[in-house]
Order: sequence, then structure tokens, then C-alpha cells
Amino acid sequence: MPFDLDMHPGLRRQGESARSAGRGIANAGCIILAGLFAFSSHATAQERILPRDYALTVYAGKLTDSVWEDTFASDTRLLDSRLLVAALSRTLHRAPSGDYSWEVEGQIGKHSGMQDHWEFNLLGALRWHRFPWSDTLRSSAAFGLGLSHASEVPEVESMLKGESEKLLAYWYMEVTLGPRDSDWQASLRLHHRSTAFHLLGDAGGSNALTLGIRYEFD
Repeated sequence: MPFDLDMHPGLRRQGESARSAGRGIANAGCIILAGLFAFSSHATAQERILPRDYALTVYAGKLTDSVWEDTFASDTRLLDSRLLVAALSRTLHRAPSGDYSWEVEGQIGKHSGMQDHWEFNLLGALRWHRFPWSDTLRSSAAFGLGLSHASEVPEVESMLKGESEKLLAYWYMEVTLGPRDSDWQASLRLHHRSTAFHLLGDAGGSNALTLGIRYEFD
């Protein structure tokens, strides 16, 4: 039977603080950006940084009780299920115009709180780099798609969906923002596991709203 959050008062109380948690994520993002711009302003003046081939993104957040389309809805609740991920990516192709690039990414994640297991993801991604403000700010928007393997059947997914699987489809949506002449950017990412329209199981999946730091290097 699908998990009903309203039948669990402890989780309901946790969910009711989602708006406050969302404001906390926004405040943390502002602090990260302020730190990046402060660091950049003290760095030695240089020409525009060339695109890098590698990137390390470290991000953390909480799982939600909603489908991905409702992640930012006012009634979405953040569960006491935490996620910490380290992701290493490599650019495989960059458009001559610099507008977009293709990359491959591997992730290692650790879940804690309501569930305690590891998560390993491998995917390809398309990243868009060109925006009206690109002469002032360095930013990107990305969508990645691949596979996700959990070290055990995720307990929260089973509660939310009735059942789940270790191996599921994985995708993410991400926006990054930082100083123009810096290799550092703040990252806001939606981390998603699902059955891919029942190709990898009858039910299962989860969404996590996360915030982190992206560092590009050669």
C-alpha cells in the first residue's frame, strides 16, 4: 500500500517545516554565492577563464514527499532523509560556439536519517552555457540521464511508493551560478530516481532537493 505521510505524525511534523527548510536552502545559496564573489574579487585579475574538461560537484539536501513536478510547490514537504553526493564529470564534446557541451558523470552518494545506504550513479548530461548575462556571470543549466544503484532497497522509496528496487533510472536537473572569472559555482540540483515508466520495476523512486558547490579543473 502506498505510503501515507499523514498517517505518521512524526514525519508530518517534519514535513510541515519544509517551507522553513526551503528558505534555509535559499539563504545558504546566497551565502555560498556571496563567498564565491568575495573570493573572486580578491583573486588576481586575469582574462576570462577557458572552459575546463573536468568538474567536481559536492552537494547535499533532503528527500521530498512529492513527485518531481511539485518539488517547489507550497505543500511539498522535506523528509528527515538526508543525501550527500560527490560527483565527478568529464566533458566529452564542446560545441565550437561554446553554447553547450556533452559530459559523462559518476556519482557516489550517502543517505542518512530515515534510511542508511550508499548510492552509485553513472550518466551522461547535456549542459547549456550561453545566457544573456554570460558577460557578467558564469552559469549553466544541465540535464543528466543514466542509471542509479542503491546498496540496498531504499526504505523511504518503499514507504512513499509501496515498493522499490536497488537499480532504477536516474536523472538530474541543475543550474549553476558564479563569478565570471572563477572556476567555482554554486549548484542547485534536483536529484531523481524512478522506474523509467516501469521499465526497471513496478514502483519506486524519490526526489531530493539539493544545494552544493561545483569546481571546474583540467
